Amino acid sequence: MFILTFLVIFLSTGLLSTNIIKKTYEFSIGDVATEDIHVPGDIQYKIDSETNMVKKRVSEMVPLVFDRDQSVLLGRLKYIETLFNLIIEILNESPPIGTDDRTFQLIALKSKLSKQYRYNDRILLILLQQENPKELRKIINRILIYILDRGILNKPYSNPLNIENSNATIRKIYISEETNEISKPLRDIRTINEIRKDLYKICYSIAPNISAVDMHAVYNIVKRNLRANLNFNIEETRRRIDEKVKSVKPVMGVLKKGQTLVREGDVITTETLLKINVLNKHSSSTNINYIIGIFLLQFIFFMVPGYFLMDRYSSFVTDSKPVIIIFSLIIFFILYTYFISREDSILNSNFIFALLLPIPFVTMIVAILYNIFIAMSIGMYLIFFSIVISGISIEMIVIAVSSAILGIFVIGDVKKRTDFIRGGLLLGFINSIIVTAVGLIVEFNFYTILENIELSFANGIINSILVLGIFPIYENIFGITTKFKLLELSDLNAPIFKKMLIDAPGTYNHSMLVANMSEAASEAIGANSLLAKVGGYYHDIGKIEDSEFYIENRMKNIKIKNLPPDKYCELIITHVEKGVTLAKKEKLAESVIDFIREHHGESTMTFFYHQALEQAENTNSTPDFDKSNFKYPGPKPKTRETAVVMLADSVEAASRSLESPTIIKLEGLIKKIIYNKLNEGELDYCDLTMSDLNKIQKAMMTILQGVFHTRIEYPEDEEVKQIEDRVMNSGNENKDI
Repeated sequence: MFILTFLVIFLSTGLLSTNIIKKTYEFSIGDVATEDIHVPGDIQYKIDSETNMVKKRVSEMVPLVFDRDQSVLLGRLKYIETLFNLIIEILNESPPIGTDDRTFQLIALKSKLSKQYRYNDRILLILLQQENPKELRKIINRILIYILDRGILNKPYSNPLNIENSNATIRKIYISEETNEISKPLRDIRTINEIRKDLYKICYSIAPNISAVDMHAVYNIVKRNLRANLNFNIEETRRRIDEKVKSVKPVMGVLKKGQTLVREGDVITTETLLKINVLNKHSSSTNINYIIGIFLLQFIFFMVPGYFLMDRYSSFVTDSKPVIIIFSLIIFFILYTYFISREDSILNSNFIFALLLPIPFVTMIVAILYNIFIAMSIGMYLIFFSIVISGISIEMIVIAVSSAILGIFVIGDVKKRTDFIRGGLLLGFINSIIVTAVGLIVEFNFYTILENIELSFANGIINSILVLGIFPIYENIFGITTKFKLLELSDLNAPIFKKMLIDAPGTYNHSMLVANMSEAASEAIGANSLLAKVGGYYHDIGKIEDSEFYIENRMKNIKIKNLPPDKYCELIITHVEKGVTLAKKEKLAESVIDFIREHHGESTMTFFYHQALEQAENTNSTPDFDKSNFKYPGPKPKTRETAVVMLADSVEAASRSLESPTIIKLEGLIKKIIYNKLNEGELDYCDLTMSDLNKIQKAMMTILQGVFHTRIEYPEDEEVKQIEDRVMNSGNENKDI
């Protein structure tokens, strides 16, 4: 697989790189052009002067960052709280009774105040004379919060970054809660000296109703507690500016494909030389860059889906058949696309080129043979290749994407080969609508749109016919089990089922019920229900030979042979090997044969093992057998479908042993079997989740309820006759009355 992957990557890189061999030109301003110079393809280039102007404008719009130290406010509030707590404490210890003299309290207060809390006696007396000191403290706190919440600079902002910017953002720091930011004009950020000048006005605006004496104390205490708490964060501001500038996309100019830069005989001007230099730079620098970029993109396109394939579809990756099929389709597509892209008449019309690509053909085949995930992955790569080789255009992108996606989904419900034509018509119809829409967007004339609509219908039909014709080739050469092959195998009129019905009727009925249970359970978990159903039909075909050995086929309770348990068990186990042999003789697909191999896994035939142990116990002899003699050879189920058939087989067989089955008994039986298989490790390799097992249980329960439902007990004819006579006689008596 890896060899083929790199082969395709190198091949497509080589083909795509043929588009980038370009010529360079040497001119100076004032030279005369010796030839016409045309742009070979769309070229985008940076216009540095305009990009720098945009970056300058952006940098001037980034707000300046100022950090507000919240601990300053908290410290001042703590200071005010301590001061007033001391005042309240003094008043409580020495309450002034019958006098306004606070001298004694003042002396006591000053003795307890440290240096940082000392004010002049007038201020302290005002505080001691308060009837409600807490109210004054609240006023002071409100003023401090009002001022410090807006931030105070120690000195005026000096514009250290030399940028013209009038916006600022203030963010809190040194707090435990989440940091928040406030935007404001730079002119509104004030210094501590400016605040001091307007402090009295601020105090009065917040507390207009207090007395002049109290205002004097408030003003002085607030003024003493003013601290600068705002700093310009030059590093953060610079970081934000750099981040914003880096996000600026370069201003791009475009040279359009086919554009004439200069004609032969024209004088080379400054503007013309600039464009020629852009063309030269693109030609000389993009060759190797282009090749490396194309290589890396394709590497990603293959490696990422490949990783998921190995993770989710390991059997797909290890099997060479699907790998060969998919890579043959990809190689066919890239070669076909490359050669038609060489035709100028086709490539000049992106519509025609896009509609001539067999993208739906490839995605339809992959979706039918495998699954939508793989088809979508391949489709994405085909879109990439097509767009790169043709040049990016809205027509190319839309048609390529719609073709890939529609090619997958129009065949989602294909059940007959004739449904391909229906899918092709649907593909053509939808693509014609898309072509019309895009034609209107790019302002094509009516006749051009009409021609493209006709080509859209032809594209859909031709792709479906190609799939219909080539699909059976892949199906037969590689022996792939498709839904059509499964539908053929599900025909119960096949000779093998007729033989089973006659020779092993019990096995036939058992297989039919297992198939129905498996189909329902697979649908519930999103597995391949048709494959599970067919696997259920064929899983026990090994019992057709020597059918009388199996209890479900015995019409009478007779002993077949007087064999010891281990020998009889060995005989029963051979039905797996016989089934595989018969399946190969019938040329069944390997995916169907897997159900025969795996439907018992490595489980133990507990009935015979128990019987053998009892015989050894009764005869007091050492067992001359090993437990492995009573185990199926396996392998364990490797897919969800084979695991579902294993569970359905066990559930159906066990349900027949129930006497008077009820819903509770059936539920208990199903749960017991599923969890026994889980605990025995039989489901280790099949990728079933606990949620899947729960869905499987419910689905199987629904089927079994239909099989074991309680029937109406019909009355005997004699009872009907007796009650009829009584009713008729009663009616006649009423008439006589």
